[in-house]
Amino acid sequence: MTGAGEGGSAVGRHGPQGSRFDGPRSAFYWFYFSALGALLPYWPLYLRARGFGPRALGDLMALLALSRIVAPHAGGYLSDRFGHKMAVVRVAALLALLLFLLIVVAHGFLAVGAVMMGFSFFWYATLPPLEASTLATHGDRYGRIRLWGSVGFIVVVLGLGPWLDRAGPAIVVPVIAVLLLGLWLTTLRLPPLAPTAPPPRALSLKPGLAPFLGACFLMQVSFGPYYTFYSVYLAHYGYDKTTIGILWALGVICEILIFWQAPRLFARFRDRPLFAFAFALAVARWLAIALFPRSWPVLVVAQTFHAITFGLYHAVAVRLAAAYVGGAGRSRAQAFYGSAAGAGAAVGAALSGYLWAAVGPQGMFIAAALVAALAWVVVVAVLPAVERHVP
Repeated sequence: MTGAGEGGSAVGRHGPQGSRFDGPRSAFYWFYFSALGALLPYWPLYLRARGFGPRALGDLMALLALSRIVAPHAGGYLSDRFGHKMAVVRVAALLALLLFLLIVVAHGFLAVGAVMMGFSFFWYATLPPLEASTLATHGDRYGRIRLWGSVGFIVVVLGLGPWLDRAGPAIVVPVIAVLLLGLWLTTLRLPPLAPTAPPPRALSLKPGLAPFLGACFLMQVSFGPYYTFYSVYLAHYGYDKTTIGILWALGVICEILIFWQAPRLFARFRDRPLFAFAFALAVARWLAIALFPRSWPVLVVAQTFHAITFGLYHAVAVRLAAAYVGGAGRSRAQAFYGSAAGAGAAVGAALSGYLWAAVGPQGMFIAAALVAALAWVVVVAVLPAVERHVP
């Protein structure tokens, strides 16, 4: 959900600088993922309150996800090619804020969709250069710096839920605007990003890259109903915004715990079995949500599965992405993964709107389970034959 463990195993390479706590970087992560904590659970409720039906809501969230396909490549390429110029991050953060403010004057599907694609593109583009620089200069402290992003996500999810119960979904807009403003102001305090040598034009792509990206694509398709409609789904079955926020926060807390323990898992198990386990548990998670929507205990257990279906899945995926692309072009390796995930999220969001209308909310999550099962087959049947090529 928040990507808290990306690249956490890197080692700092800049001596004393890598061992110092970096307040501005931690603040950047806090504001970035706090905005995500307002957007993921509550933006669909805001769109629903503005009168968009299930199909339009799914399409709008798909447009939001589409920017994830291009933005990681833009930010990652600039990070690798031009040496992490901070001006790129600052301009992108400012444009994200200014474009988001247009939502108050946007009316209709096309206008709202254009605003969502515009601000999210520049917002997403701020992260890859910061990630690459943080890994390069603070690798030994990366986890503790990045952890503030997950803390911010949890704080906003838990705090905004009760506020929405009192003030209504419209409050989401000023909250996100303030967080994006904080993100831009934080970039003004960040030091120049550490330069790196540009990667070679020809990247070393391994044979397993295609099935790996295909599995990641399908996994994010299965997440489409969750990211697009989970809050609407819970509200449909009578849960208040406070409860919705608690369930979202529970998933992120479990995600943080699994990232903390990931090195031990990597020391004991190979990547592919861990990857397959994450896909299998995704099938169980979506089926539990589909079949027991009124059971609070079942929903709580299903949210704890987020530790595996996102946390462990993501931690393994970033390792495999780097392995399949090779050592050069680290940022672009993650961009391949990010683009596959973005494409899957876009397709999943669009399909979920049509599935809600066609087969109902429970049928939508059953379909998600079937897609996750197909992804599991790809991992089990294809990746074993190509994993030997991965260094």
